[in-house]
Amino acid sequence: MANYQHTIDLPMPSPDLSPGEVIRLIIESLQQNDATDLGIEITFNFASPSNKTASGPLSNYKQQVKKPLFMPMLNFSSYKTSELVSDGSQAQQIIIIQNQVGTDAGFLFTLTKQSESLYHDCWMTDSVRRINPEVYGIAV
Repeated sequence: MANYQHTIDLPMPSPDLSPGEVIRLIIESLQQNDATDLGIEITFNFASPSNKTASGPLSNYKQQVKKPLFMPMLNFSSYKTSELVSDGSQAQQIIIIQNQVGTDAGFLFTLTKQSESLYHDCWMTDSVRRINPEVYGIAV
């Protein structure tokens, strides 16, 4: 991942990005999150307007990602993905993350293609839900 200057050169939603590319960008940004929470900031850029309304401003979003439920997404060791499922307006993919000591954590990403003018045709994250990776049989 390239080094991005805060706010100026951060990756932003684009109609050119597929849902798989958006998820990969988010996951790899969180994997390389730094002391300034640049990875979380990039992830926030790809949160849909409805997601941002529910989660609040960036400061709240950072606090949520650092809670035990989502903490495994930060600075993990490796990850594996399920097949991405999409109907053209919504997409879902399971991500299984493994930390440095070999513990797995699973997350279900749900993205929608936006219709609002500012983000028209951009894939953005509506939700990320913690799941049990063993149920889905995906190992890292």
